[in-house]
Amino acid sequence: MTIASEAVATEIAQRIGENAAAFVDALDAAQREKASLDFDEADERTSWAYFPRIAFGPDHSGLPLLEMNPKQQKLAHALIAGALSLHAYAKVTAIMALESVLNHMEEGRFAGGRDPGRYFFSFFGAPGGERWGWRLEGHHVCLNFTIAGGEVVSATPLFIGAQPAEVLHGEAVVVRPCGEEEDAAGELLGSLDADQRRLAVICEVAPPDFVLMNASRVPEACLPGEVGSLPPIQAMAAAMPSEQREALRFERALPRGLAAKQMGATQRKLLSELIDVYVDRLPQTLARIERGKIERAGLEGVHFAWAGETERRRPHYYRLQGPSFLVEYDNTQNEANHVHAVWRDPDGDFGGDILREHARRKH
Repeated sequence: MTIASEAVATEIAQRIGENAAAFVDALDAAQREKASLDFDEADERTSWAYFPRIAFGPDHSGLPLLEMNPKQQKLAHALIAGALSLHAYAKVTAIMALESVLNHMEEGRFAGGRDPGRYFFSFFGAPGGERWGWRLEGHHVCLNFTIAGGEVVSATPLFIGAQPAEVLHGEAVVVRPCGEEEDAAGELLGSLDADQRRLAVICEVAPPDFVLMNASRVPEACLPGEVGSLPPIQAMAAAMPSEQREALRFERALPRGLAAKQMGATQRKLLSELIDVYVDRLPQTLARIERGKIERAGLEGVHFAWAGETERRRPHYYRLQGPSFLVEYDNTQNEANHVHAVWRDPDGDFGGDILREHARRKH
């Protein structure tokens, strides 16, 4: 999520830098070496995963929480908390804790181990330097922050998901970290009339995961299964009937679904509230800047697309696509009790165009 240069939130960047420096300073030499990566290693810096990498190849890079002492873990959490809003930080900690619940549900069958300590911190460059970044990556959490010239130039891809998506006691919800991501979209879909719904629902079947999966860059166009690095899901997507894959196609120039300009005032308000679910993952200052970008680009150009079923605990997917952002959400796996939800900036992930402009100005 590229942060507009005309409204720089330098105090947030400073806070993130101070928290990162305090954390890195508390590490011993071996830990610091494990956590430190070169900013210019673009392939590594722009690689991200919301699944346990160990199940499909080399493990996550970086230093995991399970290799830190309690003081270091507290400093790691201070870094996360300082980069997110309070409720987003609460989501992240709840999702981490769910690894123990998932391990119990799976009776320990996952070979890589479900462990709240298997969340990995990586630093690209020195915290507080001219250009640097940091990443938190593990099962269903992936945060990517890029700082240049004392500014937060990117906070995307920003992924928060959950497995299980909800745990109930009878009808009572015990935990449901990504409930608002589902409920706000469902309310918008439910407000549409028959003609609007025909435009919004682009496919009666949901894809098995994001259409873009964990692609390092947002492409100009792609079909489900064409990009990303999770082979079993790619194979499932590639096996879908061609007409379904085509209906789910992502195109930057031709967004699918219902445009905001085709919605009534109440529906546009619901759309704005859905967008805010993702924007408000950031601290208030950064969220306000990002919301301003969307407003300047015009809400009318934002498209809402839905695929799959409409009932709770049935497989479904949605996409929000605007001039400055992209959202993908799915709840399709494990009897639709397994949520993925990501905010991306097609031009600004990992710094993107803004980082290149910083380099141009510097030289």
